[in-house]
Amino acid sequence: MALLRAVLNFTVAGALLGILAVTLLGPRLIIWDNTAGSGDGMCMCGIAAGRGAETLITYQMRGVGGGAAAGALLGTLVMVQRKRKAKRVLAATPPPNAT
Repeated sequence: MALLRAVLNFTVAGALLGILAVTLLGPRLIIWDNTAGSGDGMCMCGIAAGRGAETLITYQMRGVGGGAAAGALLGTLVMVQRKRKAKRVLAATPPPNAT
């Protein structure tokens, strides 16, 4: 149960880091993607705003999913390594003297 709890903690932390990163970088990517090139173009502001909001939400959901997956993978790897190290330490320690 402790293993599952630790992996879930890593998963939640990864999801939070993923959404934080995307929330910080997403608006800049949307501005860059929706900036008109050279030439005179009329802006359909309502459509552009809706598309920008939809894109940001999509980026955030992908960030949460990717961060959660990376956190779960990292948590699993860390916990497996800890378990292996604990087994090696227990196997290497001599039994106590029974006197």
